[in-house]
Amino acid sequence: MIAGLRVAAVVEAATLIALLLNLVTVHWRPVTALGGPLHGTAYLAVIAVVLLLPGAPRAAKLLALVPGIGGWLALRALPSS
Repeated sequence: MIAGLRVAAVVEAATLIALLLNLVTVHWRPVTALGGPLHGTAYLAVIAVVLLLPGAPRAAKLLALVPGIGGWLALRALPSS
């Protein structure tokens, strides 16, 4: 489950960067049309995975709600095992 969280965190951060770069440069609609839903799905996946992790601390659950980098923050807040 942690591996899935890592993938979702990478996708969440990468799509946010791509969307922001697209916004400040050329603003191509296909990038927005593909990146927006992909970013939203990754964001929701991060939240769902952290909430479903057994023994996840409350701090990790709250950090997962931060858009864009919540996945990375939640991974750092999880106890290493």
